[in-house]
Amino acid sequence: MKSKKLYKEYSIVIPSEDIDKEVNLKISDLIPTITIPGFRKGKAPLSIVKKKYEDSVLNEVIQKVVSTKTNDLIKNKKLNLFRQPKIDLKKFEKNKPIEIQIKIDLQPEIKLNDFKKIKLNNYEISLSKKNLEDQYKIFLDSQKSYKKINKNRLIKKNDRVIISFNTSDTNVPDYLKFQKNFPVDTDMDKEILPGINKLLISKSKEGDKKNIAIDLSKELKSKEFKKVMYEIEVISIEEKVKFQITEDYLKSNGFKNENELKNFLKKNTTERFDEGLKQIEKKQLMDLLNEEYNFDLPEGVLEEDFNQIWSRIEHAKKNKTLDDDDKSLTVDQLKKRYKKISERRVKLGVLLQYIGNKEKISISDDELNKGIIQYTSQYPGQEKQILEYLRKNPSAVESIKGPLLEEKIINNIKSKVARISKKIDSDQYKKLEDEVFDIKRDKI
Repeated sequence: MKSKKLYKEYSIVIPSEDIDKEVNLKISDLIPTITIPGFRKGKAPLSIVKKKYEDSVLNEVIQKVVSTKTNDLIKNKKLNLFRQPKIDLKKFEKNKPIEIQIKIDLQPEIKLNDFKKIKLNNYEISLSKKNLEDQYKIFLDSQKSYKKINKNRLIKKNDRVIISFNTSDTNVPDYLKFQKNFPVDTDMDKEILPGINKLLISKSKEGDKKNIAIDLSKELKSKEFKKVMYEIEVISIEEKVKFQITEDYLKSNGFKNENELKNFLKKNTTERFDEGLKQIEKKQLMDLLNEEYNFDLPEGVLEEDFNQIWSRIEHAKKNKTLDDDDKSLTVDQLKKRYKKISERRVKLGVLLQYIGNKEKISISDDELNKGIIQYTSQYPGQEKQILEYLRKNPSAVESIKGPLLEEKIINNIKSKVARISKKIDSDQYKKLEDEVFDIKRDKI
């Protein structure tokens, strides 16, 4: 047995006789429903039925025996589990003893302090007239308006070009194989065909048809697509013009006048800041809880979490995508840094779970359904496919349920702590955001 304070490993050997006994009981239950040639229904001898059906029931029987033995172990040892034990079938041969390994994480001892003693800032954004005017200007600058060029010329950067393209390569996915009257904004980094902007700008004009080789190897993750030949036709060219608020624009977007648009943008801007402040308050609360509590962590959970983080770090090192402040560190220094991060993650996760259980906080079916609808709304046009996937994969629903439960637990804590009201402007918000989410500070 491997033992730590909050982590236990047990090895159990189950005699083959125990398995055989359960197999006989299972076969006996089946006999009345089985017809064997030469015998009346339900009258075949156990030995004959067993010979035919033993293999089909063996897996179910082993699961039942292992579950029973595990539950007996937990009961006899009086173990207070943090999560379901992990069971590993180490050795199995028919008609021989079965050896299993049971890994158990135990619930840490946590004593909750009085939440009223925690002081948490309650921020409110205060937007000045100048700030709102600046936001409105940013909105206008972000809008794009184009008009068809009067005189045919070569394509320039910032033009919108309407093209049609196709390839005879049958291995290329359909969405990259053929498109008709497809708009290409030449100032956008995201391109449907890699490098298409560079191939068009200053080299083509309306009416041109060209055969061009496109490198799709990175897009499709295969060297086979290093040089895919396309026929590309430039249908038309539109040049960018200064965007102006018109009656048609206001009407098509549901606004009676420009003031309505400005009020809508003000509301949208305030909501954006409020959402940011919500995340800031959450981070500050997590920092306070991390400082407030100190208890033993389940070693198995901690090891599992760190291994997941370290796997991502090794992947980033291999692909040369490490964070800049990680690049100068040795392997030992990186491990030390990310073990600290893992300890914080696990501590807060364990604490929130404990508080949720203590307060009997759960997610109702109605709350989960609303969460699923909100999740699918992030993927317009794919809602039905995502709902079907979630229906067929119930475990995937946990990725939606988990954050909902966490938010509910955090709101429960926030309702009990002492709140200190603070009004801040946009400049103070930016400074606060940089300070609270300082990656380097969190990694120290």
